[in-house]
Amino acid sequence: MSDKRILVVDDEEIVRYSLKNILAAQGFEVDDVPSAEEALKLLYVRSYHLVLTDLVLEGMGGLDLLENVKVISPRTLVIVITGYGSLKTAVKALRLGVYDYLLKPCDEEELIIRVRRALEMQAYGREQKRLQELNAIAKTAVTLSDRINTPLNIILGNIEMLRLNPELEGSGKVQDSLQVMETQIFAIKRVMEKLAGLTNAQTKRYPVLRDYEIIDLTSEGASE
Repeated sequence: MSDKRILVVDDEEIVRYSLKNILAAQGFEVDDVPSAEEALKLLYVRSYHLVLTDLVLEGMGGLDLLENVKVISPRTLVIVITGYGSLKTAVKALRLGVYDYLLKPCDEEELIIRVRRALEMQAYGREQKRLQELNAIAKTAVTLSDRINTPLNIILGNIEMLRLNPELEGSGKVQDSLQVMETQIFAIKRVMEKLAGLTNAQTKRYPVLRDYEIIDLTSEGASE
């Protein structure tokens, strides 16, 4: 069963029943309501990938519903269903941000094609946004790695100088402390190398951070 949720809004029960059955048969999770007011109540408590609504409804109309959906759930796409007489209104709805429209009576095959196309475009848009966010994180990681490694290398150099200092060579506690400092610094450097490795400037491929990778990063120093 698909994880995509669709809300059908139409004041004609037979139309709602038909649309719901067609979409449910495709594996979608479908809710149906007879009015825009009922639709808004659901939108406040549930998230939907797509709203399929008639433009002409009793009470609040389809265009008003569209405006509210854009405020309550900006990522939810809207497809409107209209009769031939309200085609001009459908064009207006498209200008207001409706993803697509269908003419009544809906052809079953065309309905499925339009719905799948909308959901595929929505998923593509979300994936692109995810990649952009990962790209930004990776670039920040590379910058941090460069800025942090320089002072760490300076500290390592000073640790080595202290270790070779004749006055400190006989002090076991000092040497042990220097060893601990050096170990922790190398642990930090390995963490920064992992963060920098999240991006590959040549292939432009950005891997997904999985739980085990995050654990590795945060526990690097603890295992030393």
